[in-house]
Amino acid sequence: MHVALSRTCVSLALVLGSGAALAEPTDIFAKIDDCTEAATQQQPGLLVGWKVESAKEPVTMTIDILADTDRVWTMKCTEGKITGSPERKLGNKNYKMMSSRTQVPEKSARFTASTAYPTSEMLKMEYGLSWKGKAYYTYDMKLNDGRDATVDVNADTGQVDRSKSERKG
Repeated sequence: MHVALSRTCVSLALVLGSGAALAEPTDIFAKIDDCTEAATQQQPGLLVGWKVESAKEPVTMTIDILADTDRVWTMKCTEGKITGSPERKLGNKNYKMMSSRTQVPEKSARFTASTAYPTSEMLKMEYGLSWKGKAYYTYDMKLNDGRDATVDVNADTGQVDRSKSERKG
């Protein structure tokens, strides 16, 4: 319990101590929330991915939803509104299995991922299963110093299980 409390305190200190750094991400977080909400209203199911296509105004995104029919639907979103009709992606995923392994909402996992690299830009999220069957939210980020980062948040525990950063180029 002491370790968990320490992690919570460190995460809270990072968030509170880097308020200026989080001003931008919380703005994009609201845009992501608006788009994911609009997408799940149009196509009920499990959010399995999003990608920020353009972070400049107007913010545009691609959202992927796994329907209870095991089909994945992708849709474009601009400023919280779905533009065009959903398109079916190739392949199927098991809705019942994937949704049963999700205990933590994506919004909470996104916040947790942002604490791993407080001065970063969120670019993409994919929800999937590891080869051992554990469910993860995987976030791709761009750090302020130019490095790319990836953070895996366990969808069952809500904790960061793995993070890495590397310089591309």
